[in-house]
Amino acid sequence: MTSTTSDIRINARLSGADAARFQELLEISGLSTSDLLRDALREYHASHARPARDALTLLAGYIGAGEGPEDLSARYKDYLSEALEEKIPLSVQEPHDSYR
Repeated sequence: MTSTTSDIRINARLSGADAARFQELLEISGLSTSDLLRDALREYHASHARPARDALTLLAGYIGAGEGPEDLSARYKDYLSEALEEKIPLSVQEPHDSYR
């Protein structure tokens, strides 16, 4: 039989103090063995598993937090060209030959 994530059969052996704790919880809660294990697993998962975060959640603090012109999203190519032109001229300028 192949198990899937929706169907897992568990066979566990508890002894000593763990067996006593489990038996106590069964009596106190009135739950079945399976229900008690499911509840314990859910509680353990909630306290130990890291929540899945999507890209929007990760970027939420950064979106719209920057500074710049209001039309940056529409004219970003113009602004980039201007900034690059200041650093690296796009046209070649011939040096003046004063020796001729």
